[in-house]
Amino acid sequence: MPTLTRYVTRIFLSHLVVMLVAFVALLQLLDLLNNAEDIIRRHGDSPFVLARYAVLRLPELITFLLPFSILMASLLSLAKLSQSNEILALKASGLSFYRTLFAFLPAVTVIAGIHFLLSDQVAPQTSRTLSQWDAEAEARGDIPEDSQASGFWTKDGQTLVRVSGVADQGRKLWGVTLFQRDAGGNLVDRVTAVTATYDDGEWQLADVERLAVMAGTGGEFKRFPTLRWESSLTPNHFADLSAPPSTLSLRELIAFVTNPDVGNRPLYFYETWLHKRVALPVASMLMVLLAAPVAQGLQRHRGVGMGLAVGVGLGFLYFVTDGLVLALGEAGAIPPALAAWAPSVLFASIGTLALIRIEGYR
Repeated sequence: MPTLTRYVTRIFLSHLVVMLVAFVALLQLLDLLNNAEDIIRRHGDSPFVLARYAVLRLPELITFLLPFSILMASLLSLAKLSQSNEILALKASGLSFYRTLFAFLPAVTVIAGIHFLLSDQVAPQTSRTLSQWDAEAEARGDIPEDSQASGFWTKDGQTLVRVSGVADQGRKLWGVTLFQRDAGGNLVDRVTAVTATYDDGEWQLADVERLAVMAGTGGEFKRFPTLRWESSLTPNHFADLSAPPSTLSLRELIAFVTNPDVGNRPLYFYETWLHKRVALPVASMLMVLLAAPVAQGLQRHRGVGMGLAVGVGLGFLYFVTDGLVLALGEAGAIPPALAAWAPSVLFASIGTLALIRIEGYR
């Protein structure tokens, strides 16, 4: 078995590298062609701008395409073993097809671990760097006219806070509005500021307009060039709140789930992404199980081309299903655990039943 495992691993990894490089290069090219105009308008027309964008996008693209690349590599590897009659030889020596599939397990397990690290540590950091890069352009006024800031709300005690944009890892905000309320929830003060800067452990608002609401008089309006903002919110809070869920690490998702009042989205939204992050490596291992019945069923009768076509269709169906139930989980229409795990369980069941139908139980 160690010899078989090494042999299968070598074949599988050689196909995986080719598939991953090809798919990532194609998607990277399409992404650059689609966004090149906006990138140049935001950051300048230097070739290094496009190169930096491509590098920052690379981990996210690898994370997205790795399961599909594993599926295709598994199909090609099993097709090679089948066409050269090596699977038949293994069966003749007393090894079942299931034992052959187990030979893929060590390599796929390592790749699943790498997939998790990429999605949990590397991709979130590069995605945030890219977001901050765009935010700095927006703060300078270099943003394209048809683009809009992605403002969000949060809470600081009895104060509701709205922020239009975040830059410098949360240390600089712009479009800040504070709605201060009393213990009964009534508005007592509204403060708007063009920017807010975190320096020496405190927030400073700039270009401030303040409306103090007074019963019977309508309120008192004042302007200030600067104003201190006493808040328990730190730059890390704003960096996390402005980040898309795909850029949050497992630790940050757990922090949002265990502290429901901190996030600016419903609890079930963060719970869905928490389960999704844990379930992500399982998708990599699932791809081999999906490839096995396709390879065995079609290689015998219709050739490699049809097998690859069916594999592509099956992978596409998996990702569509995964995206659909994830959207339902984000909306709170289905439980978070179901949204994250249902596609893996469903397609694992389909792959297992199909494989048992072809190969039997032994």
